[in-house]
Amino acid sequence: RIYTLCEELRQIKGTKKQSIDEWLLSRVHHHVRAINHALKEYDLRELASITYFTLYDDLRWYVRRGGSDTKVLHEVLDIWVKLMNPITPHLSEELNELGKYVKVLVSASSWPISEEKKIAPKAEAGEELVKATRESMRNVLKLAKIDVPKKYTLFIADRWLYKLFEIISTEIKVTHNLGEIMRRVLAEETLKEKGKDISRIVPALVKDESKIPPVVISPEEEFKVMKEAAGMLEKEFGCIVEVVLGEESSHPKARTAMPGKVGIVVE
Repeated sequence: RIYTLCEELRQIKGTKKQSIDEWLLSRVHHHVRAINHALKEYDLRELASITYFTLYDDLRWYVRRGGSDTKVLHEVLDIWVKLMNPITPHLSEELNELGKYVKVLVSASSWPISEEKKIAPKAEAGEELVKATRESMRNVLKLAKIDVPKKYTLFIADRWLYKLFEIISTEIKVTHNLGEIMRRVLAEETLKEKGKDISRIVPALVKDESKIPPVVISPEEEFKVMKEAAGMLEKEFGCIVEVVLGEESSHPKARTAMPGKVGIVVE
């Protein structure tokens, strides 16, 4: 499967930069960091798990999402063949011969080192939003009992909610006292007028922290990554997928969108 995937990746030729490219580089350097940490304890199982399964899945997702940057793929495959070398040296060298990612024998090349500046939590958070949205779209379709959808509308949350989530995600690391968190939220001038909504949302978030994304990105970043993913989602669901900023819509479903969770309407 890995050999077949590498042959497929060799056919991709392009220079267009997308959010998915930043995500892939972030994931790879994240993995290299984890592997190098594991190898200090001689944990070859972690090396194998990430190299042969997690990285494979990441590259399959990159292709599905329409990633097409040859330079990014060359960098990633250069690292991947090196990570394979301790366990499957022959496969590693054969894959390198396919694309000439490393100019010498892989076994004679330098071991990968994580480039921390390429680890981008926001890019990874954006892609988690795409994956969660894809799953939610399936669930909504099932609940609506629609066999063949004509259109999906995806709503990005109102801007003020991102400020609210940023404050709560910071404060909740210090205290779980609802009163203290509410005081801190309402001290923010731009949030005072949203008091009624805040009194409903904040207790729910404090009670269930899983509703707060690990990384809160901006509405612009969410909108950009969902617009880029719309083509993939249209192919998968066989219908039009429109991405709309919640503030620009009066649809009730637009009010259900939260940072890290889009509102969804299917027709």
